[in-house]
Amino acid sequence: MFVFSSLSCPTPAWWRPMRSLTAIVTFCATFLALSGCSEAPPVVTESIRPVKTILVSAGSAAEKLVQTGEIRPSEETSLGFRIDGRLVQRLVDVGAVVKAGAVIATLDPSDSDNQLKAAKAQFDSAVSAEKLAQSNFNRLQQLSPGGAVSAAQLEQAKSEYEASLSARQSAEANVTSARDRLSFTRLTTSSDGIVSAVAANPGQVVSAGQEIVRLASLSGRDAVFDVSESLIHSHQGQPQVLVTLLSDPSIQAVGQIRDVSPVADPVTRTIRVRVKLEQPPAAFGFGATVQGSIDKPASDVVLIPASALTRAGTEPAVYVVDPQSSQLQLKPVSISRYTEQDVVISAGLNGGEQVVIAGVAKLRPGMTVRLLTEPKA
Repeated sequence: MFVFSSLSCPTPAWWRPMRSLTAIVTFCATFLALSGCSEAPPVVTESIRPVKTILVSAGSAAEKLVQTGEIRPSEETSLGFRIDGRLVQRLVDVGAVVKAGAVIATLDPSDSDNQLKAAKAQFDSAVSAEKLAQSNFNRLQQLSPGGAVSAAQLEQAKSEYEASLSARQSAEANVTSARDRLSFTRLTTSSDGIVSAVAANPGQVVSAGQEIVRLASLSGRDAVFDVSESLIHSHQGQPQVLVTLLSDPSIQAVGQIRDVSPVADPVTRTIRVRVKLEQPPAAFGFGATVQGSIDKPASDVVLIPASALTRAGTEPAVYVVDPQSSQLQLKPVSISRYTEQDVVISAGLNGGEQVVIAGVAKLRPGMTVRLLTEPKA
């Protein structure tokens, strides 16, 4: 049995350098491992983001409802012929000012003129037949007392006279109808106005009642607006409407809502509202673009800048700063309507809350923030 011992077996000379190198490498690896385990991971501290806010209050501002529309005549009449025929002449174009009774278009009168001539001929024939029957009846009446004619002959003469009288009256009525028909070949206006549209050209065959021109009455002017259904149902009574010319806001007029269409437009889903203007200025010509505004006291709404609006899923929301923890809370809100720069909130916010109004796209719920500026009352 052999026992090897380091004491009894000396280390060769060639192994000594190798053993020293191995010890050095082992020491360095152990040192690096121990130094790596001893280092703690760096602590990441979240910076507090400054935010700009406003202090909201319910009903703090009055609502001004603004809508763009145009000036239209109070009455527009579609003018057409009472009979059909070929349009020979149209004497007016769009924008023409016409007086009551003016001729604005004519049809080919040939057929109507021939009918009038035929009716007159029948009338003349009926008049002659009536005169002959009346003369015969009168003569027999004179001979009847002497017994020269029988009672039957007298009765027949009387019947022929009455029939000729009815024929003459019918022929007279036909003449009147034919004369009226001839007059219907000329289209005239019943009142003063401006031609707002034309729908037929010379040479076109038109039917009875087909629109030839549209006449805008000069008796009054309305401001016409297409508004959303929500605005229609949000008002009660008859508010006064301030109407201003869009190109020159200094030109103004006031009016009252005259009528509201009961049916929404099938494409835009808006409802047409007509406002009757009181003493409109001359600059309010037909087709002029105007703005109508109604002041409505805001008792249960909150007005915030549009930059404060974000989303919670698919619903509109805003960021509110918790006064205790200075953390952000995402609160869903209900929007009443939009203006050019602000959003009218009908539900979701309470008076006295701090609402973030800038940089909401970079914020997240639960972030700790500090107020950038003093809140506005």
